Amino acid sequence: MMRPTRQEIYAAAQDMQNRCRFGQAMLLQTLGGKIMPGSTDPGDRFDYDAVRWHITLLGISASGDDMPSALDAWIRTARLYQTLDGTRRATDGRPDCPYSGQAPLPKTLPVAEARNLPTHQLAGA
Repeated sequence: MMRPTRQEIYAAAQDMQNRCRFGQAMLLQTLGGKIMPGSTDPGDRFDYDAVRWHITLLGISASGDDMPSALDAWIRTARLYQTLDGTRRATDGRPDCPYSGQAPLPKTLPVAEARNLPTHQLAGA
């Protein structure tokens, strides 16, 4: 399984943040995330980890006391994952895209071609 890119994590966190609770849960299911509800067994009430909800999505895990707090914790963790990354754009903090919509560079640059021309061709003679 391939690791998700930083752009995918950023997009999922932004999309999840802008949805209602039901929409967040549906997005979690659509993206292939897993949510494990806390135990309701009375014997587990003193086991801190057993009664907490756990969410795993795109390789990021978070937990909370109930489903809404677990979803909020996942969003915070995903945003922190982006903040700690050094490859973000300085202007808006989004992950840096390797393509950015620019065309690839030409094989030779015009300045390099001009250096190879004889001097009389540069003067227009």
